[in-house]
Amino acid sequence: MENRITPLEYKEFTAATKERRIEWFRDARFGMFIHYGLFSSHGLGEWAQVWENIKISDYEKLASDFCPREGCTDEWCRLAKDMGAKYAVLTTKHHEGFCLFDSQFTDYKSTNTAYGKDIVREFVDAFRAEGLKIGFYYSLLDWRFPGYFEPKKFPESKEALVERIHNQVRELMTNYGEISVLEYDGGWMADLSGTKEERVDFWKARELNAMVRELQPGI
Repeated sequence: MENRITPLEYKEFTAATKERRIEWFRDARFGMFIHYGLFSSHGLGEWAQVWENIKISDYEKLASDFCPREGCTDEWCRLAKDMGAKYAVLTTKHHEGFCLFDSQFTDYKSTNTAYGKDIVREFVDAFRAEGLKIGFYYSLLDWRFPGYFEPKKFPESKEALVERIHNQVRELMTNYGEISVLEYDGGWMADLSGTKEERVDFWKARELNAMVRELQPGI
């Protein structure tokens, strides 16, 4: 992740295939966005950990009881088909840091819960079987890393967060076949400061996207 990509290099990297890559998206017109996470089965909003001032240690305890209804991804798929959706996007990890996939870079994931399964895998298999294109949402920030909030005070935590992001996005782009959409969230700075280039540098965003496009050239 140390080799930096310049804005010009990144622009040239993406420009040649842009129209081809987004043609299907324009034609599809309608898709389903599935907002789901650890918060869902406990009746909490995705920002509850912050808005309700829940201690991280207390919030993480929710994972032990996390157990979605069996076949829920099939239900989502039937609903998407009935609506006429052409693609679907699932929140693979929200700001809480809990992964719906079997990441090798955290223990905070659906496969370590009462459910014990890779929900992203179930989602992909169900929707792909019905001919829908697959999309992933992934939050860059993670409230459990103090280096996100105070990167100068906790530089090692900040670097650990960015390294985990790159590793987990690589997993998502490698382990689930063709992925048509990747939607990032949480790319702002904790204090809402910083220029665009400072944010790009913080997340090593060009390197991240170059890796994604290498693994999924049609995304």
